[in-house]
Amino acid sequence: MKLFLRVPIYLLIALLSAPLYAMDDVPDSLPDHVVGDIGVAVYTSNLHIGTEGTQSLFLPYAFFDYQRFFVRIDEVGIKTFKMGYGYLEVIGKINLDTYKVKSPFNGTSINRSDPIPLGLGTFQETPIGGFFVNAYHDFGKSKGALYEFLYFAELETYKKIVVYPQVGVERQSSQYANYYYGINTGESQLTGYNAYSVSATNNLLAGVMVEIPVIDSWYVNIYGKRKWMGNAINNSPVMNRSFQDNVFLALAYRFK
Repeated sequence: MKLFLRVPIYLLIALLSAPLYAMDDVPDSLPDHVVGDIGVAVYTSNLHIGTEGTQSLFLPYAFFDYQRFFVRIDEVGIKTFKMGYGYLEVIGKINLDTYKVKSPFNGTSINRSDPIPLGLGTFQETPIGGFFVNAYHDFGKSKGALYEFLYFAELETYKKIVVYPQVGVERQSSQYANYYYGINTGESQLTGYNAYSVSATNNLLAGVMVEIPVIDSWYVNIYGKRKWMGNAINNSPVMNRSFQDNVFLALAYRFK
């Protein structure tokens, strides 16, 4: 755990110290109106847990700033004080995945309560791309911790179509991972799975979002992400694949 924490901390220090010579280029003002995208989307995921297959939800879509408040698809928060190319942020993560373990042996299901991750983070929008460093405590039933380090690049292509490649790493504490992927003795007897305890694990992820102009200020956003789960989670008897997939298709209006 200490090694994992050093990586984002060292990178964050580098991000905050490198741009000091160009701090005049960083805007200090916060928008007094909504700036960004608001629309609707179809969210699809497959966690490959038990016999559960693809899950789809039709929900609002948002990626915007308003004064100190922001929404970034699956994150909401408040910007506090200025820090480098961004702000220190109080942040919450919206988890759209359904953690339901359905046994292939007898059809019995175990429902895991949705996580409620709240914590601190920062979004550093630098000349070489966007860096997200977030640390959460799950106020849901796991009472565990979740850490994220993500990087987004921006590439403009044909006819103003913009591509945003993404890479990152996520760390789940033993409490967090064990709640969602572990099986205790009672659950083992109920479902037929072998009992299993999950330790802390690092999960690698990669994705891409494609932004396509439609007409005037309307855009279509297509996003796909694959997360490769660490060995501690992969070895859980409830997992039937070594990865999890998330996709969404959104139609949004851009406020300027």
